[in-house]
Amino acid sequence: MIDLHGHYLPGVDDGAPDLETSLAMLRLAVVDGIEAVAVTPHACSSLSKIKDLTLLRSRRDEWLAVLKEHDPGIKVCFGAEVFFTSDLLPLLRENRDLLTINDGSYFLLEFPADYVYAHSKEFVFRILTEGFIPIISHPERNAEIQRSPAILRDLVRAGALCQLNAGSLRGDFGHMAQRCAYDLIQGNLVHAIASDAHDLDKRKPELSYVPALLHGVDPEKIDLYLRDVPRAVIADEAIPDIGEATSPDRHRTFFDFFRKRGT
Repeated sequence: MIDLHGHYLPGVDDGAPDLETSLAMLRLAVVDGIEAVAVTPHACSSLSKIKDLTLLRSRRDEWLAVLKEHDPGIKVCFGAEVFFTSDLLPLLRENRDLLTINDGSYFLLEFPADYVYAHSKEFVFRILTEGFIPIISHPERNAEIQRSPAILRDLVRAGALCQLNAGSLRGDFGHMAQRCAYDLIQGNLVHAIASDAHDLDKRKPELSYVPALLHGVDPEKIDLYLRDVPRAVIADEAIPDIGEATSPDRHRTFFDFFRKRGT
């Protein structure tokens, strides 16, 4: 499996607080069967302890040098979870090597928890013409998308991708995020499932439990979420087709969907 979202870089955000924890998180990922991770610290966010991107780059380079000495036995590439800001496009142009995944075209885009910006669809169109492809991180945790998944559908149809948090499927972020997670899968609005790992306790770097939570979903589709799409992102290649993005049927409840997938 390949994990596209994890906060392993020590001391820069609300993720790993120190080197020992970051190394232990990588070792835990290996035990779980994860073969590669994208290290994606918060950037341009209130959760960023280091606001200066030049300093963040230095911390990244120092940590990567230490990894060569410790060899955690896992492939590591870099990126960031970039908070939506008005000056995001010039920031991406000037810091592609830091903010995009593996210095490619794809990057994780984080919205506020409570809403989606009114002109987000136009932003997606514009940023695609600049050679950047946004992967919206954990949209199932966004209150506005929870109320209306069609908002995410419009962004996906505009060219954005979607990364779901694995923990949302088992209710780690509450019932609303859990229900929305399954709604988004039902609507072909999910492209990758990642751990969004932060620590060794409540938000571990684990993905092996995901297939058991997707009862009835085609195993090949699960492979797309956990392997094929993340592999294409890291390689900066076109992602495999996951099917047409639709609006989930809100006349069916979350539990109706779950039971049907389990039969």
